[in-house]
Amino acid sequence: MTDRAFRPGAGALGLPAADLDLVLSGALPADVVIMGLPFDAGVTGVPGQRHGPEIFRKLSPTHDWSTDDGGALGGLIDPLTGGSVLAGRRVFDLGDLGGVPIDPRVGRSTYYRTLARLAQQLAKTETIPLFIGGDHSLSAPVGAGLAIEHGPVHIVCFDAHCDFSARPMPDLADITHGDFLGHLWQTGAATGGELYGVRTYLPADCGPLPQNLHCAYEYGFPESSEGVDDRPTYLSIDLDVIDPTEFPATGHPEAGGYRLRELLAAVEHVCRTRRVIAVDIVEALQDDRENRATSATISALVMSCLRALLDDHQGRVQGT
Repeated sequence: MTDRAFRPGAGALGLPAADLDLVLSGALPADVVIMGLPFDAGVTGVPGQRHGPEIFRKLSPTHDWSTDDGGALGGLIDPLTGGSVLAGRRVFDLGDLGGVPIDPRVGRSTYYRTLARLAQQLAKTETIPLFIGGDHSLSAPVGAGLAIEHGPVHIVCFDAHCDFSARPMPDLADITHGDFLGHLWQTGAATGGELYGVRTYLPADCGPLPQNLHCAYEYGFPESSEGVDDRPTYLSIDLDVIDPTEFPATGHPEAGGYRLRELLAAVEHVCRTRRVIAVDIVEALQDDRENRATSATISALVMSCLRALLDDHQGRVQGT
């Protein structure tokens, strides 16, 4: 491994940064890669979610990781458990897909199709991508790309809204952040799902909901008697699931949501007990008063996912 294969400390959270091509080619093996999606053209209301990756990177805490010649992490200890944090794991920040401002020549369809192809390519490498959005419409192309490689995915989504519509939307260009699930179901990219934190009404003309799409407010921490649920699971976290008194920097806040600690516990449980093949964290809004708190919240969710997926996951076999 050459010194130029990755850049220690140059990524979010003090993680090593690397180039996408090295991961896709297999020259740089990775357990998890982080990638920003600075895109909010799928929003029907208040825009600004394109700044989510920028806010996360600029203001995330910088952990003092060590990295060996292959990029494996070390150097951090959890004082609460006495154990090491992500020791021996390879986690790289790959930067953003596109930039802010978005090139006006890049239309919605082009961005979505590029993202779907990227999700498929990452799935071939057997690394777990963790995407930072951007608006929630981005979950449709990610899910579509994952399904090409893994087959239909099972989606677990934390969201204040149902984000489903039965209106015809056969093409990615037809979707918005508020109905992306309809596209995944209509195209067969998703054949089952669970939505938690839902607390808003759905217009009648958006239904009926599929029988295999379960909506609830409380997560409930289901137990599996057979170990890890082996279905390829796509975890999507819309930050408006959090109570706006605790996290106001989102485009469509809804009163009465989760506290951050509740969400972290639920997300950790999903990552430990499911075969999670991709994660996204979306719908952070640019807000000069809240950017530091926004980054701290996203950073906490990212670290919770990483540790549950890589340190705490029960029964995970490398390469499955």
